[in-house]
Amino acid sequence: MKSFYAVYISSDTSSIADNYEQKESEKTTTQPFNVSGGVYNDDDVPLPPMPSQEEPPEFSDPNLKKPKKLSPEHLNDAQKAVNVLGLDLVTRAYSKNWAHRGNALVQLRDILESHPESPKSDTRALWRAAIKVVERTLKDNVYQVFNLSVKVLKQLISDFAIKHRVTKGDMIFGVEKSMPILISKTGETINHQMQKLAKEFIVDLAMLPTVKPLALVPQHCVKPFSSTVAAKLGTSRCEIVENLLIALPIRDGSGFTVDNVMKFSREALQHSSGDVRNVAENIITALYKDYSKQVRKYLPPDTETARKKLKYRKLFQMFDEIDGKPSPEAEKVVLGY
Repeated sequence: MKSFYAVYISSDTSSIADNYEQKESEKTTTQPFNVSGGVYNDDDVPLPPMPSQEEPPEFSDPNLKKPKKLSPEHLNDAQKAVNVLGLDLVTRAYSKNWAHRGNALVQLRDILESHPESPKSDTRALWRAAIKVVERTLKDNVYQVFNLSVKVLKQLISDFAIKHRVTKGDMIFGVEKSMPILISKTGETINHQMQKLAKEFIVDLAMLPTVKPLALVPQHCVKPFSSTVAAKLGTSRCEIVENLLIALPIRDGSGFTVDNVMKFSREALQHSSGDVRNVAENIITALYKDYSKQVRKYLPPDTETARKKLKYRKLFQMFDEIDGKPSPEAEKVVLGY
């Protein structure tokens, strides 16, 4: 099946140059991906720096290989996207060369920007194909590619969705495909820029006018995690919930309830990392200020035995402070026990 964008995608998008994010008024052709600091071949081996902008590199440069053909497995996985976006773009998105992957996203961004008013079936096909490509590139370990993936996803879910009246079902499809990957990126331990961007974007995504009414982001964020999850990921997940609760307080339709937040926090409180437990305590105490009776139902009874455990003693002492009464520990000091 021939792609309805086959004519749009030209071979000169293979070239690599700087400044791929020029203002719309300055765009005349697809701007290739910025690969400052050099490019890599299909085996991710560094190649010599590319020429300056005054002498744009040719795609036929002997040092830069064309993307390898899609494997049968990848072709089968991305066949619907190939039908819509063309084989060239999808091949680049699956390439081992991060510059090609970046160029695929630049092409996709420009396709989305120039997509005209069209039948719903065409728009829906483009939406799903674009989500497929972004789902792939969000997993990228190269920050430049991940960063551009986030920008294209936001473009899809905000500007494109509003302009082309994307259905609620397709919006849910896009968010459901993206959230697990974004959450996993918040546990990134090597690239802290990537981790920071993922955390910030999840909060940003939850507040977008096209996403907020769906209440999907909070629901994904409060899925409990086991005590064996990596400390970095556990801490990030708790911090995201803590920040989202400020922007989206518990109420009908927000995606947060006392039940799902407390079940999430109670599990986080069992983690071996003090950093994870500290943020979980912050969430619980913040919730306690407005829902004290409900919060206590998810915790052990406030007894001397429970207070022997540090994690519960700290919580109950903070509860006492909020309630304006002295804790048993403080009373013992006063009485000289």
